[in-house]
Amino acid sequence: MSEQSILRLTMSATVDPDEWEKLEQLMAVARISIPKEGDGVLIHECHYNPETLEIIFLESYADETELINHAQAFGPVMNNNKVEWKINRIDLLGNYSDKIYEMMKAMANGAEVNLYRKVFKNK
Repeated sequence: MSEQSILRLTMSATVDPDEWEKLEQLMAVARISIPKEGDGVLIHECHYNPETLEIIFLESYADETELINHAQAFGPVMNNNKVEWKINRIDLLGNYSDKIYEMMKAMANGAEVNLYRKVFKNK
């Protein structure tokens, strides 16, 4: 896997104030289920701030196949642990296909979706 093929994603969402306990339950289940998906999910973190009600997901995948595999494997987990949130923004960082970009725009439900393909590396 080359550094060029790694795909990164950030998503900001606002959680309903009554949903914080459900969010914590979802993250507890995620800590168990995501490692079982294998080495293709490189990073999957959720940072959250109860004061602003914002969560930020940071994710990295070895390639698009791994992203799709994660979405399929994690879908049932999310369906069984529903949390009400509104997506604010999704940033796709890497060489995503138009198909994935369109899929993310549909998932965003009108929120801003940005695609960044060029990268300037210093290290």
